[in-house]
Formats: sequence, structure tokens, C-alpha cells
Amino acid sequence: MKKLLTILVAMSLGVLAVVARLGLAPQAAVAAGSCRGARSPAMADGLALMSGSGIAAADGDAIQVVRGDRVSRIAPPDHGGGVLRHVSFRAGVGTTYVRDRRGGDVVVAETSTGVRRFPVHGEALNPSFSSTGDLVWAQGGGLRIADGGSDVVRRIEGPLRHDVAFSPRFRDDETLVVGIVSPPTGAVAEDEYLSNLWSYDAASARWRQLTHFSGGVDRWSVVRTPFLAPDGSVEFVRIHGRASADRAPSYELWRLQGSTPTRLRSLPEEMYLAGFDGSARLWNLRDGATGSWKIDREEADGSLRQVGCGAVAVDPLDRPDPDRRASIRSAGAEQGTATQAPDVDQILVGDFSSIDAADQTASRIKSATGASATVVDSTQAPAVVRPGVWAIIVPVTSGDPEADLARFRQALPDLADWSWIVSI
Repeated sequence: MKKLLTILVAMSLGVLAVVARLGLAPQAAVAAGSCRGARSPAMADGLALMSGSGIAAADGDAIQVVRGDRVSRIAPPDHGGGVLRHVSFRAGVGTTYVRDRRGGDVVVAETSTGVRRFPVHGEALNPSFSSTGDLVWAQGGGLRIADGGSDVVRRIEGPLRHDVAFSPRFRDDETLVVGIVSPPTGAVAEDEYLSNLWSYDAASARWRQLTHFSGGVDRWSVVRTPFLAPDGSVEFVRIHGRASADRAPSYELWRLQGSTPTRLRSLPEEMYLAGFDGSARLWNLRDGATGSWKIDREEADGSLRQVGCGAVAVDPLDRPDPDRRASIRSAGAEQGTATQAPDVDQILVGDFSSIDAADQTASRIKSATGASATVVDSTQAPAVVRPGVWAIIVPVTSGDPEADLARFRQALPDLADWSWIVSI
């Protein structure tokens, strides 16, 4: 599936901290262990977050901060509910993240001036700081900006009608690079089939398209996780494939130098940029055994070494999105009325381009796990399945969606990259 908020990259940042002492663990201990299960307790450490002094990532209900060879889990300072996601830090400025809640989210920023909370009406995505402390996040088709230390939020309209903005990054203090999802068309009425990078110039209030990837009814192309590289370029991941193909899409690393995009290389698997540690790239990859995200550092020889756990610019796929709900028909549907069912956590496996492929996989799931496996399409689960494809729903039975998902992926490792938790 290519749902923006599922991949976001996703295609996805999300957590923070308070005051006091550190709970530090050697980096080797993280590299040797799983990114879920027996987590160390979350400590309070406001200094690490307000200074942006480490690599920050959403790790369950805490923020994991990696500094050199030390790793700590820090309790968010706002003690809010919902899902922590979209954590972003800027050295010398601070840390920001989203409290994803049903309905309106909250953007939280911690700097040397204290903790600021920005309630929003709707979905907030990917907050980040400029070098001077200005805060930006994506909301709907445009952006919201609060000047450094200010609680006043300015609204910036996006470049397209009915579009969705995501992953805004300050290229400099006046220019932003932003992901823009193309609006639906007559041929492709739903789902994200195409996204590109745009720039916004604050001085002229003008938008300019930077990449020109194309998509359509069968072909799709999306961009994810843009980050400012040490040389001033912007690096990002491009994912593309065919909607009709029962195989994993292609992942590629690209660089945007000025307004010229260049493909650097193919990527061996699903992986998303998580920023830079000095000149070294950081990557978010899935821990196949648990479904959680791990953070790997790319070494000079191209090898990867795990340095921490948690979701940086991607969404925590082992935690259900509070807003992902599906309307179902009640017994009175024949009178044209619909009711909203209570949320139920399920494991979703997909996409499949044919019902036969979905049926065969459902039979495998039943044999391997003993659980029921129901094939659904967009008419039965419109919030999580796009038109023209099929998916499989497996119920969560233990009361712990993350544990059920981990057991499912262990039983069927070839479906690990095709499965996640949804609420329907």
C-alpha cells in the first residue's frame, strides 16, 4: 500500500524530554539486541532535547537519543496522549515532534526557551527547525510556521489544489524543500500515486517544482524523507513501482543539488533516510523480527551498523494510527444510514493485484498461524485498501497489537514488509 501516512516517511519524526538525569546504555548493547521488548526505563533529560544534542527518534512512548556511543530513552516533557511520531532535532536549537491524536494533533517544540505546544485542527506532519529556531510543519496542503520563540503561527498555502504537503525542511533560513502529493485525478481517484519535491521561497512567497517524477493508473512514484546533507544538497528516497505487480517496489537514493535531481544508487531494501551524523548517512530500517524501526549508520565502506532504535522521519508501523478508521454499514444501511464502528486493531497484509493471489496468501496465513484471515477490498475497508487491489485482515487477539504483529512476522517472515497494524 502507498498510503502517505502509512509509509511516511513514513514516509515518517515524533518525541521529546524534561529535566534530570540520564539513563545511558552502551551503543553495542543496542546493536546486539532487538528494537522492541525489554526497553530501558525512560529517564528525564531536558538538556539533551532543548539543545538538539543527539539523534532523536520515537521509541514507543519515549524518545531515544543517540549521542556518540551512548543511547538514552527520555520521557517526553508534555506527558500527552496519542502516538509519538515525527521527531526532529537541530543541533544547537532543540527537538520537535508530533502528538498524533484522534482528530486534532499537537506539535511540541522544546528549545532553550522552554516547551511550546501548538494544537492543530487536523493532521500535523514532520515538524522541523531552521538554524535560527523557526519551526515549520506540514498541515493539509500547506505549511505552518512559527518564528523562533514565538507562539504565533503563520499559514502558507500549498502550490496545488487538493494536495497534501509533508516533510518540510529548511534548506536555508528563507527557503524550504517540501514534499507535495499530487491531488487525485479522474484516472486515479484515490490513494497516493505521485509525489514530488517543491521549494518555497519565503521572500517571494513563491513555490517551484524541483523534481518531475510521473505516475498514473498503473505506475506510481513517491518521494520520502528529504534531509539536508552536509554539502548543502538535499538527499531523499524515491520509491516507485506498478500497482498491478505482486512484488516489492524499487527503492532509490537521490540527491537534489540546486534544482537538479540525480539518482545516486539503488537501495537493497525498504529503507529511509533518518538524517546525518556528521558526514555519515543515518537510515531507518525495519527490525524484521519485531516490526519496529532501527537506526543504522552508513559506514565509509557502505556497510551499515546499528546505532539505535526508533522512528525518525517514518511512522511507527507497529502502532495504530489514531485517525485511521473505517465506516461500516449498520443493519439499517438499506435505509441509507451508516454508523461508525468502534476501532478494532487488525493486522493488514497487502497489496495484492488479484483476488486469487490474496486467497492463496490467506490460506498460507491460516495454516501457519491458525488465525482467521479475511480477504477484503476497498468496498469493505475503504480507509485502508485502495480501489483495484485486495488485502488480508488478520485479527489482533491478545490485546497487544505490537506483540501480535511481531509473532505474525516471525511466523511468516516473507510477509514482514507487507504487514502492519491498522484500526478499522
